[in-house]
Amino acid sequence: MDLLAIQSCVEIEQQIRWTEKVTVEKEFEMKLYDSCITVKHEQFPLSSIFDISYRKKPHSKDMGFLYLHTANGVRTYYIKEEPSSLIDAYKQLKLNRPELR
Repeated sequence: MDLLAIQSCVEIEQQIRWTEKVTVEKEFEMKLYDSCITVKHEQFPLSSIFDISYRKKPHSKDMGFLYLHTANGVRTYYIKEEPSSLIDAYKQLKLNRPELR
């Protein structure tokens, strides 16, 4: 498997401590390979992925959303950086491989 692109994602967790509520952010990576996309412990074959899209306000430091459109539904991930390299690599892969269209 050849690694084609990596996208940093963020998991947001609310924790209740003894006297306060704390927001904890944990980073993880979404990796695009020539045969699948992996996210944490999940693996999505490219044949089950229909599209990748995102929504983020331009010039904003706010979180954005990365959408992975799969045969089993849409998966949503928080992102801080634009996923243009991941999306471009995925689109190029789809162009080069007719079985993925």
